[in-house]
Amino acid sequence: MQSLSRGLALLGELGRRGRPMTLTELTAVAGLHKSTVHRMLAAFIEHGLVQRVDDNRYTVGVGLYELAESARPAPATARWPHIQAALGALARAVRRPVGFALPRYGGLVRSLSVDARGGAITPPRGTAVLADTELGAAYLAFRPRAEAERCAAQHGTDGYRLLLSLGRTRARGYAVGAAVAAPVLGPDGLAIAAVEVAVDEHDQVARQRIGVAAVGCARRVAGHLAAAAEPAPAPAGRRVAGHLAPESALGPGGPRPSRTPPAGLMARSGASA
Repeated sequence: MQSLSRGLALLGELGRRGRPMTLTELTAVAGLHKSTVHRMLAAFIEHGLVQRVDDNRYTVGVGLYELAESARPAPATARWPHIQAALGALARAVRRPVGFALPRYGGLVRSLSVDARGGAITPPRGTAVLADTELGAAYLAFRPRAEAERCAAQHGTDGYRLLLSLGRTRARGYAVGAAVAAPVLGPDGLAIAAVEVAVDEHDQVARQRIGVAAVGCARRVAGHLAAAAEPAPAPAGRRVAGHLAPESALGPGGPRPSRTPPAGLMARSGASA
């Protein structure tokens, strides 16, 4: 138990520093032998809680963010009809199929889909790869930088080029290519899902118009997800401690993709449109 406690303390210190640290620095912080700290880091890396960067420094891994995300309440299925209605309104406006995807299994899984007339259809099977799909780009652009770097390493993608591409996506507010995708943001400004619209790759004007419409739809979906996570109203005369209404905190329509992510997340290099 003492080793576990020391390991968690080491992980917590790495998170609080907010920057990559060398093995020597971590050894000094932990007050343990270098070989012990090295074994701890190896175990954390194996589980995705820590990752090693090119210059042999260590930083928080995406697994830690995924662990934190798992503490969030899952979107209430009672709100899904409202989400489907928002997707349907977008589909009818742009006359194209629309999908809604949630992060699962290291990618994005399409959970809801509608046809060009707004009617529900069976979502495509399989997981959208984060590194080379518009859904993945829209999602990753509004996630911590560590997630993008790990994704690049897993799929053999040039990390620098990926970060530049994600910077452009973040500045634009949506990803565009074979499809248009917009991030659904949580109250903290991080992506929790994404909306996707099928487009014609050669119609630049239509893609821009659809991108703006997709961002608006994603805001409405974010509002529905926030409502799903909201505690039930307390009986008259009682107060729910710590409750903050999403609308009062974020303003009408929920969070906006143009919002700047918290400091220390994605690199800002190449973030110009």
